[in-house]
Amino acid sequence: MIRALRLRIPKNNINRPLTGSLRTGSLWVLLTALGLTSAVVFCASPAWALTSAGTVIQNRATLDYTISGVNITSYSTTAQTPVAEIVDVSVAMAMAGTTPVTPPFPTFGELLYFAVTNSGNSTEDYALTVNPAVVGNDFDPDNPVVAIDAGTLGSFDGTGVDTLYSGPVPIPGETTIYVWVISDILDTPLNSGDVGRVTLEAVHQNAPASIAPGTIYLGSGPGGTDLVLGASGGYGAATGAYLVVDTTLSINKTVAAIAGTVAGVPVTIPITGARITYQLDVIVAGSGTAVAVTITDPIPVNTTYVSGSMTLDPDGPGPSPATGMTDTNADYPADRGEFTGAAVRARLGDLTVGTRTITFQVTIN
Repeated sequence: MIRALRLRIPKNNINRPLTGSLRTGSLWVLLTALGLTSAVVFCASPAWALTSAGTVIQNRATLDYTISGVNITSYSTTAQTPVAEIVDVSVAMAMAGTTPVTPPFPTFGELLYFAVTNSGNSTEDYALTVNPAVVGNDFDPDNPVVAIDAGTLGSFDGTGVDTLYSGPVPIPGETTIYVWVISDILDTPLNSGDVGRVTLEAVHQNAPASIAPGTIYLGSGPGGTDLVLGASGGYGAATGAYLVVDTTLSINKTVAAIAGTVAGVPVTIPITGARITYQLDVIVAGSGTAVAVTITDPIPVNTTYVSGSMTLDPDGPGPSPATGMTDTNADYPADRGEFTGAAVRARLGDLTVGTRTITFQVTIN
């Protein structure tokens, strides 16, 4: 039995900082297993306000005095202090930390997504390396390569768009870049629950490449300023993992219908006051069980939820009609639906192979 599952999207439609991120507008899908929640995790750039390396801080004092009734002003020499370069980097997962992989093996082109942040105050070159032989692995991912996400962020657009790494990457100060680690899974046999981890490392390229915080490189910064290694020592690393599963989940969100009126005439375009019906199809594939599956979908901005509009198809095959779900959670588990005031939520419980369909409605403000 799978205790925690994440979404898997086919490789020809991978949008996945989730292990397949869902680029479906307001949709957030939480697949919760025994209290463990997999969620979309994106790195947000902080509001940095660092003084750029090489900036010259200038200061001059003024002296005012009077002699024989005459006001006199004189000035000190100007003190000039060039700001040194700070080299600081961090690496973090920019997706849920586990990518599910399913039999049969081998598989190729499995993705992990990382954020590399230069939190220093100047452009710095960083070498990126991947270590697939992490202690504790059940298997070591094969042939890992790095590609810089140069297309749609969070969407793997292929190595013709997302640039294969070929040497140190210049990262501007106060900037995050996103990179894919692409691996093959060649080991066989593999069992459900086996994990293969890889670690992505970033290290500054000043020689000698010390990573001791506070190390100073005289004259190595912009314009001949000094350079100092910050708290990270110019080194960062993060580990992601591939998890072998016997069940995968995917979700598809569509606009099932639009209904509005103009002067009493029905229209099917999204005008003010029109009602949008959203449809969520949760698809389970494989031979195992997904535990405690929960779907959460925030109500879009500029819309209002239509009270009592949630429906869920009956559990089981066949064209049976959907049943209504209430907006309160007080009747769970008999009723799977809930409106939180900001989102609709459906707690579907344990799912095996098949498709469950949820619908709800909003009106355009």
